[in-house]
Amino acid sequence: MADTFHQETGDKVKFIKNLFQKSGGRADAADNAPAQQSLAQPPENALAYLDRGDGYSQQGDFDLAIDDYTRAIDLEPDLPKAYDSRGKCLFAKGKYDLAIADFDRVIALNPDSALGYGSRAYVYLEKGNITRAFADFNRVLALSPNHAELYHKRGRRLLDKGEYDLAIADFGQVIALDPGSAIAYTNRGIAYANKREYDRAIADFTQVIVLKPQDALAYANRGLAYAQQDNYNQAIADFTQAIALNPGDAAAYHDRGYVYGIKGEDDRAIADFSQVIALNPDDAVAYQDRAMSYEGKGEIDRAIADYNQALALNPNYARAYLGRGFAYRNKEDIDQAIADFSQAIALNPSDAFAHNGRGSAYLQQGEYNRAVDDYDKAIALNPDFAWAYSNRGLVHRQLGNETQAAADLKRAAELNPNFGNL
Repeated sequence: MADTFHQETGDKVKFIKNLFQKSGGRADAADNAPAQQSLAQPPENALAYLDRGDGYSQQGDFDLAIDDYTRAIDLEPDLPKAYDSRGKCLFAKGKYDLAIADFDRVIALNPDSALGYGSRAYVYLEKGNITRAFADFNRVLALSPNHAELYHKRGRRLLDKGEYDLAIADFGQVIALDPGSAIAYTNRGIAYANKREYDRAIADFTQVIVLKPQDALAYANRGLAYAQQDNYNQAIADFTQAIALNPGDAAAYHDRGYVYGIKGEDDRAIADFSQVIALNPDDAVAYQDRAMSYEGKGEIDRAIADYNQALALNPNYARAYLGRGFAYRNKEDIDQAIADFSQAIALNPSDAFAHNGRGSAYLQQGEYNRAVDDYDKAIALNPDFAWAYSNRGLVHRQLGNETQAAADLKRAAELNPNFGNL
């Protein structure tokens, strides 16, 4: 199942274009026609360079845009729009300190305008300087207190930065100013989900559905939140509705398949993962997860075939090596199992399951000391790993170390009562 909830995302270039749009740049093809024409005309003055720079910026040609904005500034050193536009292009290129210098100049030229403060705030936020970012955002909001869009943009950046409490506060402000903002409820729900406050997340995703009953993404997000609460039937119902509204949504099929797998409904899980593969034949994760379902049905050869395909698509996929290791161990091909567990460990040394799996393979080969070493490592990585304690206890029993065996088996039973009868 996906580790993250779904939101409308955009790369930095799109974000910069949105900033240009709010500051007077051209937003669409029709509005952009004058700038397109200006690209072919030699500039005659600062405003002409500014106009051509806007055209280049809208095309994503930030270097050419910066050159033109610089020429405009050379001709008119007190032109705030030129500094602001150049700063946004520098921001798009990741040159944050130079961008800040340009926005500083905008503020110096026009200290009562929100323009420079808002632009500089986004750069500070990207640099991780939350204090300075908020100071600038607060300045903008003091100049324009009912600026719902600014709260939302700031909230989105905070969400991306993992500042969930601050993001929730901003989305709450958007909702207070615009109770019909479905996107604000969506993003606040995602922030709550990242804080593991799933009841609140579900409430927000439900409100999105009330506002937009045909929003497939809202059902998918609510399904993920229900799944995190182990409410698998409701999760499946939501994923099914998301699929009905958007049959091409591979993520909803994948998430539903994953939940079917948790419930032990392997045939249904396989059907969903197969649909993901039909929609996206290069999805290594779908092959990996379908392999696990085949393994659950005891169809080991089909599982190995899917693990092989996952690894063909992603040779560094540690989880697929881990899964294939278990499959080979079930086929009693212990040497190949050990090789796969070892590769999984090489790719992800902190994977306690891989160490535990290799330890069990060594145990099957009678290499007890190597088995104990791997179980030791698994427990060091995950001190609450009941399986590893149980396995190590059984090895100690084989070695005649009854004191250590009793201690490990007792700890395993404390962590998981199912081990109590060993």
